[in-house]
Formats: sequence, structure tokens, C-alpha cells
Amino acid sequence: MKRRGFIVAGLSLPLVAAAGGRELLRARRADFVEVGDAVLMSVSLPELLSTRDRDAMASIESAFSTTLVFEIKLYRSGSTRAVSAQRRIVKIQWNPWKERFGVQTSDPGQGTRTAYFRSRNRAIARAVGLDRIQIARSRDLDRGRDATYFVTVVGQRNPITAALLPEEEVVGGQGQGSDLSAFSRWIGIFIRDTPAAEKTFAIRTTPAFYLVPR
Repeated sequence: MKRRGFIVAGLSLPLVAAAGGRELLRARRADFVEVGDAVLMSVSLPELLSTRDRDAMASIESAFSTTLVFEIKLYRSGSTRAVSAQRRIVKIQWNPWKERFGVQTSDPGQGTRTAYFRSRNRAIARAVGLDRIQIARSRDLDRGRDATYFVTVVGQRNPITAALLPEEEVVGGQGQGSDLSAFSRWIGIFIRDTPAAEKTFAIRTTPAFYLVPR
């Protein structure tokens, strides 16, 4: 398939901060590529399964399953309504019969895929990495410097339920000021309504990107 890369453009959208200055949406650089009609993103959230977290590592090395849930949303800069939204569920578990770590990945409409690793760290890297995940179709996005986009990812380790975020989107005006205000409200809703989990980590990809005109 013919590939067409993205040109990355800087966007001075401020991060959303909680009381005391603690950032709720961490800036994270991601890779974007266009393959055919698919817009693909690669980014990792290693904070969800840090190898320094003894309890998390002990759980993975036992026969119990560790579940990661990712909420992935694509936004056009200046808008507060998601262009696309999807959920990925990943389960990582030691398989004593195969003597390997199994990583099961489930995406809506794509079924479930399982990969096995002898190395615990390689299994973790697969579990926390969103590698070339489709976030949109090219036909649904505008092209050129005036149409920049970014992605938010909210990840949880072992949430009580799989429902992370409210279905209703926040609707607001245009511009960076309204972006920050809307996302502040969005994060407020998230903090109130997100079920308990062992770990929650949220990012916003930066800088914003745009599709190269054809």
C-alpha cells in the first residue's frame, strides 16, 4: 500500500492542570502515518506497567490476568468534539503450560489477537504500546496546515469496569482558550466518573499534526 507521511506542526495548546499544578493530561510525542485510507498512530504508556512497581510485576508473574483499558480519541485543534473514539482492551498473563507471557489485544470490529513472549519486559512493551493503531480514515479528515489534529489516550490498569469515559462529548467554541476550558470540564467529568483502578494515566499527543495535501 502506498504510504504518505504527515508533516508535524507545532501547536501551543496548554496542558490541562489540576489543583496544585499537577498535569492531568501529560504531553506525549507520538508517530503518525497514513497508509492507504488509514490514519495510524504509535505511542506508548509505560507508566501503566512500570517494572519498578513490585505489586504490578508480582501480579504479572503469577497466573492472574492484568487488564489494561485504553480510551483513544482524535480531536481537531480548536474543536471540543471528538472526530473519532475507540477502546482497546489488553490482557497480559503468564501461561504456565506454554511457559510464556500471553498478551491478548481486543479492538472493536477486529476481534482478539494473542501474542506470546518468553521475556516479561517484551510482553509488557507489547501491552502498553499502541503500535500503528488506526485512529481515523483519511477521507474523514481535512488536509493542509489549517486542519491540525491531536489524540488523547486515557489508560487504566485493572479498572473495576470497562466503562471509562462518559459517552457524551463536551461541546464548546473555537480557539485555544475554549479548548483548555472544555478539556478542563472533560477531565473533571473523567475524575468524578472514572471507576477505581490500580493505575490511571492520561496523555495528549504533541505537537499537533496535519495531513499533507495530495
